[in-house]
Amino acid sequence: MGSNNPPRNNKAVAIPANGQGNSGQPAQGIPNQLALSAGNNNPQNAQTDLSAASSLSSVDRRQPKNLQSLLKFAMEATQAEDAPGNRVAPLDDQRRQFLEDALRSLTVNVAEVLDNAIKVLTNRELLNSIKAGDELPDEVKNSFTILLDYVDDMDVANDFSKMGGFAVFPMCYSSENEDLRARASSVLGTLCQNNPYCQERALNSGLLAVLLSLVQTERGTALTKCLYALSCMSRGYEPASLELIRQGGCPVLVELLNSSEPAAKTKAAFLVRHFCQNYPDARKRFVTLNIVKVIAAEIKAGRNESTEHLLSILQVLVSTKDQVILRLCRDPKYNLRQTLQDHLRRPELRDDRFLEEKEYCQELLNTIYSGPPVNEEPADR
Repeated sequence: MGSNNPPRNNKAVAIPANGQGNSGQPAQGIPNQLALSAGNNNPQNAQTDLSAASSLSSVDRRQPKNLQSLLKFAMEATQAEDAPGNRVAPLDDQRRQFLEDALRSLTVNVAEVLDNAIKVLTNRELLNSIKAGDELPDEVKNSFTILLDYVDDMDVANDFSKMGGFAVFPMCYSSENEDLRARASSVLGTLCQNNPYCQERALNSGLLAVLLSLVQTERGTALTKCLYALSCMSRGYEPASLELIRQGGCPVLVELLNSSEPAAKTKAAFLVRHFCQNYPDARKRFVTLNIVKVIAAEIKAGRNESTEHLLSILQVLVSTKDQVILRLCRDPKYNLRQTLQDHLRRPELRDDRFLEEKEYCQELLNTIYSGPPVNEEPADR
């Protein structure tokens, strides 16, 4: 629907010297009080009109056009107000008190806030009173919320550790309350993510073994959060990654690829891919555990949010051109070629959102089946 407004003409309009348009009326776009009257030959009046127009033009030029000019404009205005002759009345007591209270409310003693949260979450009597299925008390929920609000800052996370904050995890993880354990994992993951100091602290506290044990028994949100903490603790920190491999984390992660919970399966697949890509020893262990068979079966069972990550694991594996891996992928028992072709024909993959998933399938088919045949007999697994 077109606008009822006349079209905007961006071209400059020439104004006759007498201040009139072609119709004899004062030119549009100039205030009437500044338009020069027809036949006005009074030099004094004309000079006055021109001065007013010049003043208006000067004001227009001073209008701020961006943030920098806005700040300059504000500073100039402030300097003008502070010029000699301007009197500033002192604040009365009521207004001063109001401003002090407002500023105080915006200032948070982070150390005190962290300390209070730690005290709540290490209160053995309080935590032991929370049974399985109970809703968490408000003070416990608020303490977790406060920690999550602050410890995503690396400096605050390190301060939390130095204040003895890691003492909350053994107590929370020993609780029978699932929500309590899940929230503890959220905090631990946030602390450790891309933070070598807290990753080292978590490793030295024995939390890696705790998490590896919990992921084998947790369900639902508690499982997903536990995997999140495990991932944040190990990724990007080699000592924890090597310890995870040493403590038998590879078979645990492969087992989680069979999980009935897509969110947990996605996080497990993401972590498996990381280890396949960065740790050859872990990659060999995954192959020995017949991860190819596991992934082929999962993809054949139907797509979900974890499918792209499962395909990405295969992509990392076959990109090594390892003949053992290629032989497993070509093993007729797994029927991987047909599985990938069938997956490409799924109606949902027509959506551009799944473009990367399609590319993984096509790349796998090209890499696995376009090379020279592998004559060795497939391993009996």
